[in-house]
Amino acid sequence: MLLLRRRRLPWNRRPRLNVVPHVKLRFSRMPLAALCTAGALVAAACASTAPQAELDGTRWSVATLGGQTISGPAPTIEFENNRIVGTGGCNRYFGEYAAENGTLIVREVGSTEMACAPDIMSREAAFFAALAATRSYSRLGDTLLLSDGAGGTIMLRAA
Repeated sequence: MLLLRRRRLPWNRRPRLNVVPHVKLRFSRMPLAALCTAGALVAAACASTAPQAELDGTRWSVATLGGQTISGPAPTIEFENNRIVGTGGCNRYFGEYAAENGTLIVREVGSTEMACAPDIMSREAAFFAALAATRSYSRLGDTLLLSDGAGGTIMLRAA
């Protein structure tokens, strides 16, 4: 009579099942960890050298419009993913923008149509007109200057 012995495995080890009994695959964790680390370093290097839009993800508040300092509720603008949103002082607005090498084109601006005090409404109309006429921008720290081709400017501060 032939006795078969079962080998006892430690409680935390299971017997390995081989799909193909004559082929044993063994993977070492060290080369896999090195490969993952190298991939992460390459991805980080690519992300740090990719050009980033200078305006994307920024939020601004108007300080001066046409050379006059803004008092009261100031218009705001937020740049995000080639879209702009903000308030004109009374109404919310939205639109699209394209910025490259100091040029800025704002297009397809729409807004809500609430009524406010006449002075706020006239300032908002002037802001929307200046925003639509904007052709260039320059950014120095927390100051953004939007200019049209005729010398009109909007000076904004980081919000």
